[in-house]
Amino acid sequence: MNKLFCRTVLLCSLFSFPAFAENVILMIGDGMGENHLKCAQQDKPLYIQTLPVMGKVHTYSANASITDSAASATAYSCGKKTNNRYLGKLPDGTDCLTIAEELITKDFSVGIYSTDYSTGATPSAFYAHVLDRKEAEKIKEYKNKVASSMDIVVPVKKISDMVTPKLNKLLNESGKKGFFAMFEGAKIDTESHKNNIKKMKKELYDFDYAIMKAANFVYENPDTTLIILADHETGGLNDNCQYTTTNHTAADIPLYAYGKNADLFKGVQDNTEIYQKIKKILLQ
Repeated sequence: MNKLFCRTVLLCSLFSFPAFAENVILMIGDGMGENHLKCAQQDKPLYIQTLPVMGKVHTYSANASITDSAASATAYSCGKKTNNRYLGKLPDGTDCLTIAEELITKDFSVGIYSTDYSTGATPSAFYAHVLDRKEAEKIKEYKNKVASSMDIVVPVKKISDMVTPKLNKLLNESGKKGFFAMFEGAKIDTESHKNNIKKMKKELYDFDYAIMKAANFVYENPDTTLIILADHETGGLNDNCQYTTTNHTAADIPLYAYGKNADLFKGVQDNTEIYQKIKKILLQ
């Protein structure tokens, strides 16, 4: 075969295959503490506990030792501590640029999916900027504003039904550098506020099934990092699988990671560091 032809074919092949994109999947089990996992696995094994990297996360907010979902999710989305009830705003009331908003400007695909209500705090923290999480109309305005640039589906019935189709959708969007996806299992928190351990386990099992699907995606797409954590612990669940409060607690929450950059998430860290590490993976 002609040497020039062979060289040309080789060069064409080198430049015809796209570079692997960096992707991040952030999965938030709202209210999920260490004992939620321990109690749930008494009935059946949990996939999450087979993942190779483990850590813990401090969750306090700017104005309280016990955070709410708004402040904690804002720490994840903006990398800054803020006051309870604030979404996408700093303690002085100024807006913070969220990781989702920044990634849109850098040609990444972004997806936000949750079983929470349509203006729930955790998903809204990635695209809304309000001083009170109850400002539903303002949150809806922000949501509508970004609907053309982010794939937002809130609420969904089962988070496990969303993972595979939505990850494939984000992966296959043309002209994108990669993607960021946030999946929230919100009702682990809801049932823990009610101290209903049976229903809490049901919600956690579906979240765990969603994690397994996400991990399978990472296995098939090795330039993807999967991070699983909570925004806070709810219910003060003790070693005897009994709730001790109907509110949030200041307990550190568990973190699990899998994929290319999983080792970044080992050990004890503040919730603001999650943003910094996601940004390092995708933008640095």
